[in-house]
Amino acid sequence: MADKIRYPQIPSTVWWGVRSILQKTPSVTVDERLLGVQLGVQEVAARAYINELKSVAILTEDGKATSIAQKWRIDDTYREAVDQIINTVYPEGLIHLAPAGSAERQKVVSWFLREGLGQGAAGNKAATYLLLSSPTPNETYRATSKPAQGEGNQRVRSPRNSPNESPKNSDISKDASSHRGGERKAPSGRVSSDFLPLNINVQIHISADAGTEQIESIFQAMRRYLYDVPHS
Repeated sequence: MADKIRYPQIPSTVWWGVRSILQKTPSVTVDERLLGVQLGVQEVAARAYINELKSVAILTEDGKATSIAQKWRIDDTYREAVDQIINTVYPEGLIHLAPAGSAERQKVVSWFLREGLGQGAAGNKAATYLLLSSPTPNETYRATSKPAQGEGNQRVRSPRNSPNESPKNSDISKDASSHRGGERKAPSGRVSSDFLPLNINVQIHISADAGTEQIESIFQAMRRYLYDVPHS
């Protein structure tokens, strides 16, 4: 029995994140540590992502950018690179059914379902196909930035601590400090135990086969529960 063809599964954050790395440093070696730090994931997940990027000829076995990747990282030759990837990785039937730039998601999902994949896996593989087959680069990608060490521990200062500070400037200073790091503003002139700064370290372990939608929903939930300032 012939081996089943394995199709890539690459989250959009990985696709654009690695492209951002190569745009800045084309000759860099993309290894587990570099990608793990860039994306904020465990090295085991980064290793799986690197293997996927090797399967679509973005990275060599040594983690270097391929000749296709050198085209892929540049806006003017991006389409040429992804066309080459799509024509190499996917069969002609799928490309005919869902041409680059005008593919219908449901048709792509249906095609992968007929390959014997489950609903979730088919959706993830379809998301990767739509990502890779888009002829234009995503200009809105921004690497996730983390607050600097110690940020979020700013204390609320009362005007009594700064005799030379005008009340107006003091109020502005307190308001900025109280919102930094998601802290709530304490009543003027005192800091109660209910408003003491709190640092929380959160580790998230994401499976290497997690789909784009699953990963995005996880980080949306994190933002909602950890960063949104409650209304008083």
